[in-house]
Amino acid sequence: MIADVEPLVLLTYLAPLSLFVVALVAHMTPPARLFRGAWIAVVASFVFALLTAATAFAFGPLVSPAIGFGDFSLLLRLDALSAVMLLLVSAIGMLVIHFSRNYLGGDARQGRFLGDLSLTIGAVMLLVTAGNLFHLVAAWIGTSLALHRLLVFYSERRGAVIAARKKFVVARISDLCLVVAAVLFARAFGVTDLGALAEAARAALAAGTVPAGVGVASVLVVAAAALKSAMFPTHGWLLEVMETPTPVSALLHAGLLNAGTFLVVRLGDLMFLTSLGLHLLIIVGGFTAIFASVAMIMQNNVKVSLAYSSAAHMGFMLMLCGFGAHSVAIMHLVAHSFYKAHAFLSSGSIVDYIRELGSKDLDGTARPLAVLGSMIAAAAIFIAFAVLLGIDMLKRPGETALGVIFVMTMTQLIVKSTVGKPRLFVVGRTLLAAVAVTLAFFALELSAAWLLSGTVAAFPAPTVLTQVVMVLAVLSFAAVTLLQTMLPTLVNTPWGQVAYVHLKNGLYANALFDRLIGALR
Repeated sequence: MIADVEPLVLLTYLAPLSLFVVALVAHMTPPARLFRGAWIAVVASFVFALLTAATAFAFGPLVSPAIGFGDFSLLLRLDALSAVMLLLVSAIGMLVIHFSRNYLGGDARQGRFLGDLSLTIGAVMLLVTAGNLFHLVAAWIGTSLALHRLLVFYSERRGAVIAARKKFVVARISDLCLVVAAVLFARAFGVTDLGALAEAARAALAAGTVPAGVGVASVLVVAAAALKSAMFPTHGWLLEVMETPTPVSALLHAGLLNAGTFLVVRLGDLMFLTSLGLHLLIIVGGFTAIFASVAMIMQNNVKVSLAYSSAAHMGFMLMLCGFGAHSVAIMHLVAHSFYKAHAFLSSGSIVDYIRELGSKDLDGTARPLAVLGSMIAAAAIFIAFAVLLGIDMLKRPGETALGVIFVMTMTQLIVKSTVGKPRLFVVGRTLLAAVAVTLAFFALELSAAWLLSGTVAAFPAPTVLTQVVMVLAVLSFAAVTLLQTMLPTLVNTPWGQVAYVHLKNGLYANALFDRLIGALR
């Protein structure tokens, strides 16, 4: 049941609008006063988000009056998904703007920086509340253009300009893919309202008929999401945008990269009409997750390591979308956003942390029996919680695959306590940590499933080919998990040293991308 007009929904327009006003007067207002304006605007946005989220959860999806002409109009849609995303964006916005209070103090460009920051946050708010295809595409392009202004903030730095240029090329290809996909979806179903599109897609799936052009549109959506979220091999720009101000890095990694996952989840019912898009999400997202997570541990630059971490998380979330676990993907998105915002805003203190840690060598190779025992312990903890909570992990293949990957992750956590001369106290404490993490995983997954029930698309029964792709993805993660437990030994072998060099350089994909677009010239 959708309420056609709710006065409170109109307040949501004030959230991005107030930030746009701050951006508009950025060149005419002293930085101190501009900060107060931006802070008031983003706090008000968070309050509006709380009010509209409560209304959406209480009364169901809400839509605002359309502003524009026919299909070419702005239309806000507030449901559980957009409410969660709006709360996330406004919360991250408050953190970033508060951090920027004294950032660039005394710099003549401080006002422009605060203005561009407000513009970008407002554009993301419009994206997550989009109610029709035109609104979604316009906001998708707008967030990218606003971000570009921040990426070239230090236009005198050659490295920053090259990275922004590469991001600009990738973003325009992503925009084109989404525009064509939107046109194909609109032609196939005759509507542009996202709610009506979802209903039409569910009806087509139930009838077993897929309109012409939907398969191509689904592949284009995957391409748009992959390019937006820095998937391999176009991830290189993400590693090089480190010459932007630190708040920009935090906003980029905690917010804007998530747009790819949000897009796929928002169009989930359309994506489930064909299997090819799901296969591409699993393959591209899974490979990027594995590649970036391995390359991350080869880096000695803190921010580059964090960039690889972000790419790995983005890949994992897109893979979850391919598995059909949309609510879990959104749960992961929210958790990753707060973690990565904190990681970038506190990255300057990592040197002090390493000094306090000392130079103790904690590396070592786990013994095979220890790996096997850790895997059994992790599986036992996971299965015990699933049984206690009455969860049938075999009911949905996507969640089964996710459960296996989670067990492998816990295996890595437990096995580290057995390296070297294991102490019973350390092993016991690690097992308790594994129990706590597993409990948190189930709590968050169940909460997300309850919160987003009826809003995100329900995964239909996967085809045999889709199940095969899922199994291959799980086996790939298992192989990488095993290799990572043996890493200290492997890097001392001749072929391990060669692999180390190649992975540290990201398999040279970024260098090839530089040559492709002529950035080095």
